[in-house]
Amino acid sequence: MTSDGTVTSAGALPPNPIRHLGRSSSIVAAIRGEYDAGRTVRVVPAGRDKAESLALFAEILDFPAHVGRNLDALYDALRTYARDQGGPWSLIWDAAGGLRAGDRTAYEGILGVLADTATTAPGLHVTVLDR
Repeated sequence: MTSDGTVTSAGALPPNPIRHLGRSSSIVAAIRGEYDAGRTVRVVPAGRDKAESLALFAEILDFPAHVGRNLDALYDALRTYARDQGGPWSLIWDAAGGLRAGDRTAYEGILGVLADTATTAPGLHVTVLDR
């Protein structure tokens, strides 16, 4: 363990690549902070359920029509999207708290995809607004 409490032993999990903001957080402040850091910003609202959430990612990020509507397809499409950005960018998943409350499994699945993508896509910064 390092002096800051980070575990460094083999098999340890990497630091969480996602910034979580709570219910009282401002979407405007989150967007402004990302722009101030020099990143392009894309905001994707969470849906009421998994299907609607995946459809919103596809719509907002303009995924090709052939992209499936499952977590594996979301991961593949996000990786392609991230690769094509050409610079630092931020994905803000807004209002995810409603999905978390209504469908915890879907919330955690999408969160896992976002974390996996953020750890493998240089220049991607993910913020989740759990409001």
